[in-house]
Amino acid sequence: MDSQLKTLLNKYHLKLKFLPMDRKGYLVGNVVFVKESLSDSQIEKVILHEIGHAKNDPDVIGDKTNCSADTCRECGANRFMMEQKIKQYVAEGNEPDEANYANIAVSLGLSNLELVREELLKYVAK
Repeated sequence: MDSQLKTLLNKYHLKLKFLPMDRKGYLVGNVVFVKESLSDSQIEKVILHEIGHAKNDPDVIGDKTNCSADTCRECGANRFMMEQKIKQYVAEGNEPDEANYANIAVSLGLSNLELVREELLKYVAK
């Protein structure tokens, strides 16, 4: 696991546990549970997504009774994951104005291509 993930887990006081389970991951209290059979890139995305929940929804524990609220929480967690991955992409020396945002969105499992494009544009020198 890279140091940025460790830093974010520490920042939000989260522990990490790998388990054999059906879901890719979830957050309960201060523990991020991750499916143990995922690839390294999938693990990173799941952890970032769950950290997004900890950041955006610290007092919510699995409330699935309100679908619109749950959709908003999932969008917020996905946005956090995407922002972190774009930050990493640029830090690795990639040019954000030359990036194929559609490919990046697909690789992150996101359907909102415009959101990825807008995040990349934040890093383009003006």
